[in-house]
Amino acid sequence: MTSRTILYLRITLAVITLVLSYRIYRIIMEPIEFESIKEKRYEKITNRLEQLREAQLIFKTQYNQYSNNFDDLISFLQNAQVSIIERKDSSFMKYDRVYQTDMLKDTIIYRIIGQKSARDKLISINPELFDDDFIVSEMRFIPFAKDSIEFEIATGHVDRNGVRVQVFEIKASNKDFFHDIFNDYRSLILGLRIDALIVGSLTEPTLSGNWK
Repeated sequence: MTSRTILYLRITLAVITLVLSYRIYRIIMEPIEFESIKEKRYEKITNRLEQLREAQLIFKTQYNQYSNNFDDLISFLQNAQVSIIERKDSSFMKYDRVYQTDMLKDTIIYRIIGQKSARDKLISINPELFDDDFIVSEMRFIPFAKDSIEFEIATGHVDRNGVRVQVFEIKASNKDFFHDIFNDYRSLILGLRIDALIVGSLTEPTLSGNWK
């Protein structure tokens, strides 16, 4: 075997070693990298979903139903005025026929003391979720998605023990907020426990998120 041949063999082995080393490195690092990306994106999107849930609750307080579209929900937050209600615990004396004497009864008194915009009320009752400068019109869009893709929103009813309960669901699919890294982490994304982040449900009377 000539010295030139030996040199070529050494170069080839070195290249093979480098390629194998890189592949092993990627096998180890890919899950770590993806987990970091996933946590950051999940945090942003679940926060937005929780904001939308609170917006739906205020909308329902005003109209006795959830909104089934973002146009109405966003318009409500931007333009509607809602009542500010003061709650006060009180008590009074009431004659009890069983004991034949006046007895103290506890009660709760609700009083409307003013009005404020739906947006401001949303902030005041959920300061941990909303900054004072949050932009209402951006709530409908899925963070990290391309082309301003909106969350999927829907409402419906479920029957529970003979009671008809209104429900809503707001959803963001993995394919939307992982679109830019899907080819790089395809197997890890497809292997996730859930294929979308969802708050509420169209089949259960719940306000929880499926990531918890």
